[in-house]
Amino acid sequence: MNLSNLKYVVEVEKTGSITRAAQNFFMNQPHLSRMIRELEKELGFQVFERTGRGMIPTQKGEQFLHYAKVILAQEEQIEALRQNSGSQALTIRLAAPRTSYLPLALALLVRESKTKAPLKISFRETNPRQVIRDVSAKDFDLGLLRCQELYLPFYQKMLQEENLESQMVWTFSCQVVFSSSHPLAQRENLTYLDLKPYVLAAFGDGPLPDFSFDGAQEADSSGISDNTLSVYDRASQLELLCRIPGAYMWDSPIPLEILKTLSLVQKPCSCPGNRYCDLLIWRNNYRFSAEEQNLVCCLRRIVSQLS
Repeated sequence: MNLSNLKYVVEVEKTGSITRAAQNFFMNQPHLSRMIRELEKELGFQVFERTGRGMIPTQKGEQFLHYAKVILAQEEQIEALRQNSGSQALTIRLAAPRTSYLPLALALLVRESKTKAPLKISFRETNPRQVIRDVSAKDFDLGLLRCQELYLPFYQKMLQEENLESQMVWTFSCQVVFSSSHPLAQRENLTYLDLKPYVLAAFGDGPLPDFSFDGAQEADSSGISDNTLSVYDRASQLELLCRIPGAYMWDSPIPLEILKTLSLVQKPCSCPGNRYCDLLIWRNNYRFSAEEQNLVCCLRRIVSQLS
């Protein structure tokens, strides 16, 4: 038994629902249900009675919850002592795909942050496998994993093997993006075959769209375009769109303000497997700080504007 288990059961009592409690902790409902069952097995009695009205504490469960709240209150007092011992910096460490909406969410977080403590954000843009490795190895606390919807079960299994939790942020179809002077800028009903003569500016460690989760095939975009420029930097990719006639890239929907600033156009394009998921991932039993919870809220606000 650990403090996280106590927090989970207290939240279930507060909400009366495992589903709502799981959402509040940014975790999967089946996983929280399993943890509650394992805790009850360890205790030797039921903490909750499952009813049509929700999760109702049993008689012994009420006693257990009373002690749990006392322990959690004491833990908060200890944490307050630690924070008051000096100006503790608030740290957010996020590994994520190279995309446009994430910097907007981070900027929104900084603008709306009400804390007086120093805020230190470490933001790394990389490919899906590296995101998983970074979070699993504790180099980063949170990750945003992007994968084709078709291969979501594959990545979910990988996350489970790495003892990582996940929650869906959004699903989307990638858009094709190019300069406003591109020959296809005014074309409607695009398909990936229309793009073949043009220059694809892709990331060398995993371009979009990728037609396979096999590492060797991910780096091969020859089936999409005759000409490919592989880059590893987001700024370089955007610069190429403006500098090379006919250059294009794939991305999740980009905020209109960014498109206008860079004189870019994004258009839907029919392409096999063009449905993607962005998953927020974190280690099992990881406790979100208030600022990390605010970041998740900012992400969802930006996503809601793009969906």
